Amino acid sequence: MLNAKDNNKQGTSLVGNSQADGNRSMLQFKVVYWGPGESGKTTNFIRLREKFSYIKLNKGYSIQTTDGRTLWQDSFFLSFNFTTKEKLYNVIVQIVTCTGQERFLSTREYVLDGADGIIFVGDSNPDKIEENKRSFRELISFAKSNRIPYVVQLNKRDVKNAVSINDFKKQLDLPAEEKYKDETLVVYPSIAVKGEGVMKCFEDLLVQILKHFFNR
Repeated sequence: MLNAKDNNKQGTSLVGNSQADGNRSMLQFKVVYWGPGESGKTTNFIRLREKFSYIKLNKGYSIQTTDGRTLWQDSFFLSFNFTTKEKLYNVIVQIVTCTGQERFLSTREYVLDGADGIIFVGDSNPDKIEENKRSFRELISFAKSNRIPYVVQLNKRDVKNAVSINDFKKQLDLPAEEKYKDETLVVYPSIAVKGEGVMKCFEDLLVQILKHFFNR
């Protein structure tokens, strides 16, 4: 179960639901995983699909190259019951990933079309700093102009000589503090292959999406 509070301090809650209820209002959102190639976007996708196996609406799909890299978007749908101010909603969330390969840059605009929230997945490998920066600049240019909520995840925290979170923030020109005023983290550390940090990052983004929707 996911719990949240809206900006007006009214209680809200999200409860997994494997079947949509036609008697409730329905909302549909799209969450996109974005980041440089091989940073762990598809691994996040797989971990979420495993965690939500009891409430996903479809098994999802993934189109990959022969070496296992995402060629086209991974995608699956989740269904939640959402209650706010005593009103009940069915929430359908489509979760997709963008390919990080530069040669497929043109496909990213298509995948981002209609996005309601974005999770940027950075790579802790020190050799990936420039790729992180370039990919994050692309994200900012899209998200800010479209006022799309996003969160930043720093994956692969278990790699040797992993870049420090403070250095990562400096490189991406992020605030130095640990949290924003709304208590969300500036950077979410994760080890996606072990499922660590994946759910927290996703849940906090989902709360931001709902706040943005109900307060726009």
